[in-house]
Parts: sequence; C-alpha cells; structure tokens
Amino acid sequence: MPTTITSAGITFNDTTSLTSAVIPANAVGATQIANGSVTAAKLGTTEQKQIAKAWVNFDGTTSPGTIRSSYNVSSITKNGTGDYTVNFTTAMADANYSWAAAHNFLSDNAVDCGGRQAPTTTTLRIKITNLTTYIDPQWANIIVFSN
Repeated sequence: MPTTITSAGITFNDTTSLTSAVIPANAVGATQIANGSVTAAKLGTTEQKQIAKAWVNFDGTTSPGTIRSSYNVSSITKNGTGDYTVNFTTAMADANYSWAAAHNFLSDNAVDCGGRQAPTTTTLRIKITNLTTYIDPQWANIIVFSN
C-alpha cells in the first residue's frame, strides 16, 4: 500500500500512522493548512513578522515605473529622475517598518538608495543616486517587512 495523506494523518507503507496528535505544537499542522494553502492569517504572530509584507521589481526608466512583478504594491509613482513612490495595496500596520532596496545601475561609481522622506503606512518614497546625481535604474527592487 502506498503512503497516503488524509485529514486523519499520514499512513506509511508499513501501516504505521502519523496523526496530528504527534505533530509538534510549533509545526505547521491541519489548523494552518486548509484547501492546500498556508496563509499569513493562519500563522502565529512571530511567523507573520518574518514574512515580507510587500515587494516589487520594477523598471525605473519608464514613467510611471513599470512593475514586472510584485506583492502588495499597487503602483510606482515616478516623481522625477531617481525619485519614486511605492504605493501599497494594503496599508502597513504602522509606519515603523523596515525596507531595503537594490538596483542594477551600470556604472563604475558607487550608487545609493535612501529614503526621500519619512515612510507612511500607505507609501514609501525612495531616491536612487550615484552619490551626486539622481539616476533611473532599469531594474529596481524593494522589499518591506512590517508587523
């Protein structure tokens, strides 16, 4: 008999069964899995804080910035050369989130990504420079972690 997985547990070839009664409390179990998916709402507080709340990969040479792929980002506003606002689909819990940015501007000069102004729960405004001049990278990436 092959190994089978059902709502009652896992049945192995040798007929030994593993049920939810022996799954450790910190493991993802039946209460977190429904219809084949695990969602942030089903995870504990600690696990939810370890998941990116928003991320985006966009082309900074277009206006507005063209999103290639994203999660919880509704749009990119291009305020000017190297000056972008990331607009969140769902607001962050508060404005005290952490974010990081990276890009591929092809240059021998050092390049900097920084905050343009204090973040809000619905937007993050960033600047991208080569330390002296604002620049538009072809590939820009931003990730946000929040409570």
